[in-house]
Amino acid sequence: MHTIDQAPPKTMILISLVQGFCLLYLHQAIELGFWPNHLPHWLFALYSIAFILPTMLLLSLRAGNTRGILKLTLPFVLLSALLGYYVGYQATPIDHVRFNALLAAYVLTMTIATFKSLMYSQQIAAGEPVSYSALFLWSWRNFLIIALSLLFAGCIWLIFMLWAALFKAIEIDFFANLFKEPWFFYPTVALANGFGIIIFRSLTNIIDTITRLQQALMKFLLIFLVLISLLFLGALPFTGLDPLWKSGGSALILWMQALILFFVNGVYQDNPEQRPYAIWLHRFIYVGIALLPIYSAISFYGLSLRVDQYGWSQDRCWAFLIWFLLALFPLGYWWGIAKWRDAWVYQLSRVNVVVGALVLVAMLLVNSPLLDFRKIVVNDQLNRLANNPVLLDEFDFNYFRWSLARPGYEGLQEIKALYGKSHPQIVVRINELYRDPQANQAVSTKEEFVELIEVLAGDPPPTLLDAIYQNEAKNAWAMQNARKYYLRPIDLNQDGEIDYLLASAFHRSLSLTLYYFKDSQWQQVVIASGRFLMGKQSPRLIEALKTGDFQITRPEWNDLEIGGTKFHVRENALQGGPEIIFPQGAISGKPISR
Repeated sequence: MHTIDQAPPKTMILISLVQGFCLLYLHQAIELGFWPNHLPHWLFALYSIAFILPTMLLLSLRAGNTRGILKLTLPFVLLSALLGYYVGYQATPIDHVRFNALLAAYVLTMTIATFKSLMYSQQIAAGEPVSYSALFLWSWRNFLIIALSLLFAGCIWLIFMLWAALFKAIEIDFFANLFKEPWFFYPTVALANGFGIIIFRSLTNIIDTITRLQQALMKFLLIFLVLISLLFLGALPFTGLDPLWKSGGSALILWMQALILFFVNGVYQDNPEQRPYAIWLHRFIYVGIALLPIYSAISFYGLSLRVDQYGWSQDRCWAFLIWFLLALFPLGYWWGIAKWRDAWVYQLSRVNVVVGALVLVAMLLVNSPLLDFRKIVVNDQLNRLANNPVLLDEFDFNYFRWSLARPGYEGLQEIKALYGKSHPQIVVRINELYRDPQANQAVSTKEEFVELIEVLAGDPPPTLLDAIYQNEAKNAWAMQNARKYYLRPIDLNQDGEIDYLLASAFHRSLSLTLYYFKDSQWQQVVIASGRFLMGKQSPRLIEALKTGDFQITRPEWNDLEIGGTKFHVRENALQGGPEIIFPQGAISGKPISR
């Protein structure tokens, strides 16, 4: 059985153990609160080293190439750590920024970058000229070895879980508790993964057979993909592009391009003398490839429309980056098709090697200050807001808060500084986005909140404003979404004592709350919640309150009290109208309590 030369098993086991203990330390640091806990920049940097360096060494070390591999691997790992430090810094201040918005994109991009760097390093360290056929071989070997090793480690862990369950069934809990301990889990899984890599690196003939099998499958699937793309392109003149935009057409086109390019690169290698198809199918394939730049133009047009309408978002930044990388491949192939016709595969190797390196660079840049999508989005949205402040009422503060990490935090603070005086509701809304969900306490001060209240008549007692602030501060949703509050004195029960009606205006709704003084303190009762007063009704009601266009009417039917429970008779209520709930009564025969 053919085997690949690799480092001594003892060396690879040692690397796996070191990786397991490094991951254990970082896990315990987070759980137990010692360094670098609460320092996301250090956590991202150290996790990058703990994952990338051992993985690259386990997959690339061979007898006699240690120095060459280290020369290529260590600079990349150092760069990855620096990028991790930068990305982690975007999760500060940690009390106000969550790293969830950063983690998925960072893991994905650095996985791609590591995968690309690994196969280039392996080929360079082998002393071979860089060619696409060799890169293709290394890439599939690495992918399948990693996938099978992780599967092997997962199977080992499932066996441990079965072991624990069997002994727990006979009331021996020692193993169930042992296998859950981090100090057991991390070294064990890392060792199992290392053993898996040792095993599968020694079976490269099987790995290469699997690669040839998937190439055979791709050979047939590519024909159908090209056929579908040509039929779709032929239908566009009859349907136009409008239906395409309504169904997320730009993303669909990018997916189709990506699949065709993936299958093309899986089927063709850089030897132009070896053609996997008959000549007529070969020409059919490259005609489909030659037309791919048309799809690039269509998707560019669709993405540009979205940016013109709504500005940049992270999704649109990613879409344009993917579009750019996918457009480079067919443009390079087109040049080869135009120049060499049937022998266009001469160009394939050159394009793939160069654009593959560009993909590696792009994955690194998006985690650096040079191409930070979060900063691009923040700057663009702030510029749009400066040119059209009317957009402030429609501004997506939640997107800045939850998706843009530190740049989003800094952008919201800038919005507060620029527009806080003219739009005091903005200050409260932004402050409350950073409320601690575990603490039922507002971030905004009473003075900031009172700026939102427009008193429609008279001067309300300071104690009333205190009561309103205390009550509203308990409702995080209201504080984050209220645009304005309107306060009007009113004697609703006509007892000679002034009550106050508070109207809370949200984006598309309005709620009404009555405040009245009883038992030496201000009491409140909700007259109508926001879900009842929505749409066009809200502005009309606010205008009526401002102009004093309201009247107090007594009910036709008095309340009925039975055994201490009061019932309110309501006749011919307006459809969708508010149910008025009195503090001492009930509606529809259902007793309520204040």
